[in-house]
Amino acid sequence: MIDRELYPGRNWAGTGEEHEARCREAGVPGERARQVVTKPELARRMAGRTLDAGVAFTWFLAGELCGTSRSLRTWLEEQQVRYVMAVPENEVLPLAGGRTQEARLRWARVPGAVMERRACADGAKGPREYDFATVALAPTPAGLERTLLVRRSTVANKKNEQGELVPEVAYFLCHHAPGTTLAGLVTAAGQRWMVEETFQAAKNEVGLDQHEVRKWCSWYRQTTMSMLALAFPADVRSRRIQPRPPAP
Repeated sequence: MIDRELYPGRNWAGTGEEHEARCREAGVPGERARQVVTKPELARRMAGRTLDAGVAFTWFLAGELCGTSRSLRTWLEEQQVRYVMAVPENEVLPLAGGRTQEARLRWARVPGAVMERRACADGAKGPREYDFATVALAPTPAGLERTLLVRRSTVANKKNEQGELVPEVAYFLCHHAPGTTLAGLVTAAGQRWMVEETFQAAKNEVGLDQHEVRKWCSWYRQTTMSMLALAFPADVRSRRIQPRPPAP
């Protein structure tokens, strides 16, 4: 955990006199008190600070909330940042020749025989296995590629409109260097679970969710101290415990 932004929600944005007094009491900065700053925009700001600081990273990973933000995707592509972000089945995707098509319709044209079974991450009960396939999309002006990564569960676990159990299908919009393999995209998509595991560790070990504050600065102080406290055991672990050899 290297950065943080507080999303106070729409109730903390406005221009009324009573609202401004409320925000002053809580210490909310003027910009954040007058307008809503969306979560994708906060993610863009943190990613921008990460790039400006020269922090090395491989992928920008996110769920549907950020995946459906075209402004965020455009900014990441302009910065030539590789990403793998979940998108809904009705997300309109760019195709060659300026055409567009929804993710589910694009996938419907691909035969199921091309899917490969792979483990994307380790779960509590062993490797998380799914069937995966990729569908090419329109490249970016910078020469990087866009790909739709499709993940299908190996068992029927979701009801369709007719009430029948069918395998659940998830979609990921990927922005990557030419030649990136299916295995590389699957590994990247699975690494997003590490974020959730980090949040859980921070709550259990260093009190990330135990603050009882109602002030803007107090929240940032508590969160920053929790992040610093979590960094210490992470640093010790990285230096004292040898990493496991990669699986074949």
